[in-house]
Amino acid sequence: MDFSKFIDLLDSSCLFFPRLTTLRKLDPYEGSFIPFGSHDEKDENAKKILKEFDETMSHPTFVNSWYLSDIESAALWRLFPKSDEGIAIQSTIEKLGNSIAGGSGEGNVWIGSVTYGHEKVRERKTDTPKSYSSDDAVFTKRACFEHEKELRLVIYAHEFEKPVLCNQNGLKVSVNIDSMISEVVISPEAPHWIKDLVERVLKKYDFSFGVRQSTLNQLRF
Repeated sequence: MDFSKFIDLLDSSCLFFPRLTTLRKLDPYEGSFIPFGSHDEKDENAKKILKEFDETMSHPTFVNSWYLSDIESAALWRLFPKSDEGIAIQSTIEKLGNSIAGGSGEGNVWIGSVTYGHEKVRERKTDTPKSYSSDDAVFTKRACFEHEKELRLVIYAHEFEKPVLCNQNGLKVSVNIDSMISEVVISPEAPHWIKDLVERVLKKYDFSFGVRQSTLNQLRF
């Protein structure tokens, strides 16, 4: 994330869940039922049902995304922060789940890894579009995004009674920051003084997480 978003996380003790439809700026098939369409392009009824699902299911859905791997990703450092001053927060699935359960929000937050390749889901389903659920669309992406190795937190608006700061772009959900963060990692391209700044900021907010700068691009000699 950007440094500014990191500060917002500390200051608000909330995770931001963007509305799923806003993510279609990066991937037009995000949360879409269209890739599950019938192989018969002349099946107008199937296409109509899928389009209706798209319009009704994706807009009131909110997601929060994590990278699920033990291996640091050079690609994600380049793709997501808008500058060299990017920040990554490290957690575990258990800590992440506990931090949300200890928050003040009410409602269900679903968690699961994303499946890459709609054909993998299609093989488990019948030929009718009605056999697909909102979970299939939300937790499935095209294989070309497999490098993201995404763990996704999902909120369906009809299940969430009291969202925090909800707007057209998304909503915020209270979390226990102490329970959630294991370590703070600074971009390998960031200037060295950023580490000192992050440590001072954490101290001001009374957090004592370990802070390190990524050595991903550091030469051994």
